[in-house]
Amino acid sequence: MSGQIDFTFKILLLGDGAVGKTALVHRFVHGKFQKAYLMTIGMEPYARYEDIGDKKICYSLWDIAGQDRFKVMRGMFFRGAMGSLVVFDLTRRQSFENAENWIKEALEESPNQVFILVGNKNDLENREISTEEGKSKASELGAIDYIETSALTGENVGEAFRAIGNKLLQDRL
Repeated sequence: MSGQIDFTFKILLLGDGAVGKTALVHRFVHGKFQKAYLMTIGMEPYARYEDIGDKKICYSLWDIAGQDRFKVMRGMFFRGAMGSLVVFDLTRRQSFENAENWIKEALEESPNQVFILVGNKNDLENREISTEEGKSKASELGAIDYIETSALTGENVGEAFRAIGNKLLQDRL
């Protein structure tokens, strides 16, 4: 992609540790999946450039550490965020229950951002959250969408990022 960037969107990946945030962003940015990832320490930045219609977009993606011990430093990473993918593991109910806490924490620093609730690992059979329950929770939390993904297979990964990118672009045109 050449030419000037029309918009840069700061998008956070939020959620408990080991829900697949790093795997999702790697799949979206690099088109790859690897079995093992190192735990994110603090924050890991990524970028991907795409055309949406006639606009050139930079997705500035901030993969935020999910472990509690990093909570004290997260606020500074949240500032200026325009949107977040709030990710939970479809096979771990507690990660689903914690989605609301992630949204509250992010809104404290960036109150005008939009959210998509992402149920990851839909390739696994031992899921604990149904699609209907995910959609209901997304609606209850004020998310703009609910999407189930698999970083392993790539299913709906690009769709999740593009859904938030399209919404952010719409809001600016």
